[in-house]
Order: sequence, then structure tokens, then C-alpha cells
Amino acid sequence: VQDRSVSFVLHRVDESLTCDLDGVLAAAGRVNDAVLAELLADPYFHASPPKSTGRERFGDAYAGVLHSRVPGADGVATAVALTARSVADAVKRWAPGAGEIVVSGGGAHHPGLMEALARLVKPIPVVRFDALFFDGDAKEAVAFALLGYLTLHGQPGNLPAATGARGARVLGSITPP
Repeated sequence: VQDRSVSFVLHRVDESLTCDLDGVLAAAGRVNDAVLAELLADPYFHASPPKSTGRERFGDAYAGVLHSRVPGADGVATAVALTARSVADAVKRWAPGAGEIVVSGGGAHHPGLMEALARLVKPIPVVRFDALFFDGDAKEAVAFALLGYLTLHGQPGNLPAATGARGARVLGSITPP
């Protein structure tokens, strides 16, 4: 689960905030269901996996539009609902037999997002990455260390079935000093 849209909207509400600590701001707001329905109609949410996106699509400009339509805590609550619904809808559509959903990233620290996701995918358990493996905040660093290790040893570092690549590939290159 990625929670970048919440962070961008939150920054619009109060530039001094870097996160919605304990989900307090979202909990103080009300979801705008009409705007949420429009946001969920975005073609990205209906595209087949594998797919990936980030700030180029759901960044500051996106947050600005959402904030202008649903300002303040209501905008943050709507962004949290968008994140939970889009993930839950994707699980139901693309992984209906999932045994559990493992959550990492900033969203794993947001109680409102975690509660909404658990409610929307019930009876599938929603588990934090930390509870199964290691500190989820270190996941990206560990993943890049693994990719570096694989490259050093001439081993492929991609999964064609997950990325859509034509085949397994050694990623990156090593440049001697």
C-alpha cells in the first residue's frame, strides 16, 4: 500500500505537517463520497497489473486539485478513503483468493487507512510487513542491497511476470573506481 496521495494532500492543508500522525487529521474529516467516486473512476485504477505510478500521476498537482475541491481535514479523509478503496478494489479484482494483505510504507503507520483497508477486504487479514519480516521502513534499503548483490554476482534482479519485462535481466552495472 502506498499512501503518497495522503501526504501530498496533508501538505496542502498544513505545510508544517510531514504526516498525519496517528491519523488525527483524517479522523477529524468526512469523506466526500461524490469526489471519491470521481477519483476512483480514474483509468489507472482499472488497468491490469503489472502497473506502477507515482508523483507524476498522483503527486502535488493531483493533491492541489483534490484540495481545491475538498479542503482541509475532509480532503485528507477523502485521500485516505481513496487509498483504501483503490487497494481493496484491486485485491478483489486481481487477487480474490488472497490469503492476506501485507502492508508497508507510510500507509502502514496510518491507523485510519489500516482500519479502512481491513474493513473493506474483510475477511482477508491485513498484516503489517514488520510483523512478518523486518522493519518495513528499511524495506527499500534492503531491496536495493539485494539488487546490488544480485548484480555483483551476475544474477537477474527482475521478475518478468511481475514487471512485464521480456525476460530475466541482470540489473545495473558495476563501474570500477
